[in-house]
Amino acid sequence: MLKKTAIICLIFTLSATLSACMSLGNLSYKQAKMLKKEGFVLTDEGWTLALPERLLFNFDDYKIKEHQQSKLISLSNQLHKYNLEKVKFVGHTDNIGQPNYNQQLSEKRAQSVASIFLADGFKADNIQIIGRGSDSPLVNNDTEEHRAQNRRVNVTIVP
Repeated sequence: MLKKTAIICLIFTLSATLSACMSLGNLSYKQAKMLKKEGFVLTDEGWTLALPERLLFNFDDYKIKEHQQSKLISLSNQLHKYNLEKVKFVGHTDNIGQPNYNQQLSEKRAQSVASIFLADGFKADNIQIIGRGSDSPLVNNDTEEHRAQNRRVNVTIVP
């Protein structure tokens, strides 16, 4: 009976440990805690940070303003510090303009953010750059404020 109880306890402990790891998105507690502090949320794609509140692009623009670059460098340093070296950058646009143009613009936005991480020591092999055009808005494109929120880059940690 004691042996059976010990096995049940072991199974319960392993199950709890696996559940905890899965709820952290296969990251350590310290990594997940830092990502939460930086504003990342665990999504179906992994730990993701939408940068509209930190990095809004002007209409028809993909250049990062100088004062925003320091925030991205700081984020890059944090990811380095916690050994989170594989990152996906996904660019987005509002719905104004031709779909092909918006696709290219969203890729340029993702590339402009990725270039800061590359300059800060990330390896090109560990970076994915994706453009989604206007296909995945955060909010409806019904006002200028909402369109501005949709001009963004999401940063996702790749496990």
